[in-house]
Amino acid sequence: MPKVLTAAAQLVCAHQGLLTVRASTAALTAGGSPVLVQADILAATVTGCTNNGPGLKPCLKVTAVVTGQSRTLTVSGQPVMLDTALGLTDAVPPQPVLWQVRSAGQTVLEAS
Repeated sequence: MPKVLTAAAQLVCAHQGLLTVRASTAALTAGGSPVLVQADILAATVTGCTNNGPGLKPCLKVTAVVTGQSRTLTVSGQPVMLDTALGLTDAVPPQPVLWQVRSAGQTVLEAS
């Protein structure tokens, strides 16, 4: 089973920029950190993206969550995010997957 993402998770864009994600609720924690819900990911910003040059635009914000929402675990009516999460950013040119999970931020809680 996939791990649940927490505020301590590490998410990166395809160009190794770091996503800054803040948990909107502390109603559920894992390993001492609040879990992340889909809205938290959609509000994320990106720093350190190396997609620079003529005709290119670096990743600055998340624009979509493509997959990785839990089917069984919710917080405040929103699906909890899993370490299988993938999504898109505002980079130019766009690519099929522009952000992914490097680390879930915890090793205790799993969901499907």
